[in-house]
Amino acid sequence: MAQHILGLDVGESAVRAVLLESTYRGYVVLEARQAAVPVDPSAHAQSERTDGCPAEGAPAPLRERQGEAVRALLGGVAFDAAIVALPGASALHHVSLPFSDLRRIEQTVGFEVEAQIPFDLAEVAWDWQPLELSDSKGELLVAVAKREELSGLLAWLAGAGVDPRAVLPPGPAYASLFDLGAVAGGAGEPIAQAVLDVGSSRASVCVAVRGTCEAARTFPVGPAGTPEAIVRELRATLRAWRARSGPGAPPLGRLLLAGRAPDMPELATALVAEVEGAVEPLALQGPAAVAIEAADAPAYALALALALRGHLGSRAPRLNLRRGDLAYVRDFQHLRGKVARLGAWAAAVLVLAVASSGVKVFALSRQQALLDKALCDATQKLVGKCYENDELAVSALRGKGTVAAAVPRNSAVDVLAELAARTPQDIHLRFDRMEITRDKLHLQGTTGAAENVDRIVGGLRGSRCFGDARSGGARKRGSDGKFEFTIDSDLTCDTGEKGS
Repeated sequence: MAQHILGLDVGESAVRAVLLESTYRGYVVLEARQAAVPVDPSAHAQSERTDGCPAEGAPAPLRERQGEAVRALLGGVAFDAAIVALPGASALHHVSLPFSDLRRIEQTVGFEVEAQIPFDLAEVAWDWQPLELSDSKGELLVAVAKREELSGLLAWLAGAGVDPRAVLPPGPAYASLFDLGAVAGGAGEPIAQAVLDVGSSRASVCVAVRGTCEAARTFPVGPAGTPEAIVRELRATLRAWRARSGPGAPPLGRLLLAGRAPDMPELATALVAEVEGAVEPLALQGPAAVAIEAADAPAYALALALALRGHLGSRAPRLNLRRGDLAYVRDFQHLRGKVARLGAWAAAVLVLAVASSGVKVFALSRQQALLDKALCDATQKLVGKCYENDELAVSALRGKGTVAAAVPRNSAVDVLAELAARTPQDIHLRFDRMEITRDKLHLQGTTGAAENVDRIVGGLRGSRCFGDARSGGARKRGSDGKFEFTIDSDLTCDTGEKGS
């Protein structure tokens, strides 16, 4: 079933959205649009004052003006899911663990994150995605944002009619452009490829190899960010990535410029020394190039990357700041219809289970009646009276003065169990012959030492059945040095009436 997925890039000067139709076989970009964020009227009035006095009225908060822009942008747009990049401050941390088991990572990573941030873990929203998992280590990218910043974002987005399924920092999102082949090169290139997106107040960089994010970072630049400062931050990011990847790090073959970066020619010139390949404006291919003009591609890079990440669904990395009590719950509402159908199926299964239980009870009742009849016939023949209760039948069979009194209270199995329990367990012993009659026990066997025979006899005499156990002597065999012995005992436990 096709889904309409919205990628929303909320900037300080403009908000941009890309709407795509996601299907099992692929995707189609339906629309790309943008709206300018209204200028703060009080700030504009202040700039026109010449007497130095402050303008009347408090300045309009940026989030309110961004909310107005989002409402204007998405008017009349229908979508099933939205993926949003966090517009506020966020931090990306690299965490290295000496194991790669995802279950152990989930149990441990929280402690590592808390050690790297100056806040209590309850004050932040955070999540992670793997960068590299091997047999001996796990390299993780952890995103952290102030919890109040995220909750505020969700609040004003809800006022604009948007409840995002996922919120993530912009850096890691760009990898989906390479993963799905939206830019030239795609996921199959053996070289590393990067995107540098420069905005009005921050810049984001993502390094990807074969469509998988290996490094990401977002850093502030300010409205007057100089190319030198941007290059310095990018250089630090690339050095950290190369150091972590070691000698096997692939060359950075392409650096794609997005946002304001293509309009800064001096920046492209300064970046050439940092890259082993080309530095060029971001250009699209495939379905994305059909709906987005080539000149607009750098500006829509983040919005498109977010929409493509939503298209990936469960194949996308797990990074999503909406966790815990801030988690997306609309999917559960979407499942209400399915729950009703599942309830109907469960009711049908319950009815079948009740019917099956009724049939089993009926069959067991018939079998019980047949057993009662068989017991009645047996007791009628033995004691001349019908008993359908098994306890009453046993009592009657054990009655004295009747033929049934010969039924022993202790069987040969009971005698053998008593013999096994009373025989010492720490000696080598073998019984070659056992004779158990109604009132006698005769044993023949071999053991490793003559004194073992006395231990066996002593153990048997502690039993209620073998109280007068006695040895018949022990004889050493010349063939193997073993001692042959015999033991006899009266059976003093009740094994039934003795014949007269």
